Amino acid sequence: MPVTSSVAAARTIALCFVAALFEGLDIQSMGVAAPKLAPAFHLAPGALGFVLSASTFGLMLGAGAGGWLSDRFGRKPILVFAMIALGVFSLATAVAETVQNLLIARFLTGIGLGGAFPTLIALVSETSFARSRVTALAFMYCGLPLGGIGAGLIATFAPSDWKYIFYAGGFGPLMLAAVLGGFLSRPAPVDRGADANDSPRRIPLIFGPRTLTTLLLWTSYFFTLLVVYLLLNWLPSLILGRGYSHAQASMASVVLNLGAVIGSLVLGYISDRRRPTIVLSVTYFGMIVALSVLASPGAFFLAAFAAGFFVIGGQLVLYAIAPTLYPASVSGTGVGAAVAAGRVGSIVGPLLGGSLLAGGFGPGVVPAAAIPGLVVALISLLWLLRLKSAGQ
Repeated sequence: MPVTSSVAAARTIALCFVAALFEGLDIQSMGVAAPKLAPAFHLAPGALGFVLSASTFGLMLGAGAGGWLSDRFGRKPILVFAMIALGVFSLATAVAETVQNLLIARFLTGIGLGGAFPTLIALVSETSFARSRVTALAFMYCGLPLGGIGAGLIATFAPSDWKYIFYAGGFGPLMLAAVLGGFLSRPAPVDRGADANDSPRRIPLIFGPRTLTTLLLWTSYFFTLLVVYLLLNWLPSLILGRGYSHAQASMASVVLNLGAVIGSLVLGYISDRRRPTIVLSVTYFGMIVALSVLASPGAFFLAAFAAGFFVIGGQLVLYAIAPTLYPASVSGTGVGAAVAAGRVGSIVGPLLGGSLLAGGFGPGVVPAAAIPGLVVALISLLWLLRLKSAGQ
């Protein structure tokens, strides 16, 4: 265990959880703010889709760069910098007065978000015991949906102004950055051993003999995050389109994220004790069923809970797999590249939702359109696990 004591390890995991909490709040802030933000900026559904995707462009770039930089300069300084960027540009979102400024603020917010998450995954993976690694990742990861619940509650109880969400998402990370600077333990240097030549500068290391592994991982990330971000950004608007109220739409986000919290903990616990093939098959089957129910008129809130449990909670399994596929010296680079590939899907997801609604399709078509991608993601993951078990 690279960190010097179990107390320091627990502190590191707890701080990563709080960082994930603020990430989750900001990631979902635009989705819950959209019903009020769109009229304020006179945004049609198609234009709103571009605004929702602005931060995910930054996420894509930040994830790729953040993982590589954390391998080169250390996890702690990159995480602190990412929290500062997240806080500053979340506040910039709240004070934006034009669509152009809003787009710029969301893009730069995404840089901070993207840089933080692969670093959090690498930190928790390096800090936790192997026998409970997925459970530790689940604890950290459930900070994301809990932050989403916070965004939904802010939108519900402070309904007069969409800016409150971004004030909370701005000041919180700035205060956390100071705490991280003082209390986050620095993991001991990675023992490169046989990987001594695996310099973080050699990004081709994630290719070469690992090319097929990397491409399969990227494919699964792309299609899974497409569905995750489609739901996170469009679920409140889809519920409004079915005739529900703004308060009900905000509470649907709370229900979605409550399902994600429970799903993360349950699936994380099971993943440490059961074969990954079985866990993945059940999880992705649950995703497909949940989206199918969301596409139908009834049981919307039950379907939202199931979607959170399987779609968002199941994303944890992806994050647990990625660090095990690469040498320790480039795990941040490998995870960051995979997250960046997934962010392409997170860009496509909101754009897909906006395009379908702008094209006159009903709210039920949006979740149903993502189901074929989940089938591709499952096939890619099962193939990937087969390669891993064969030592390739």
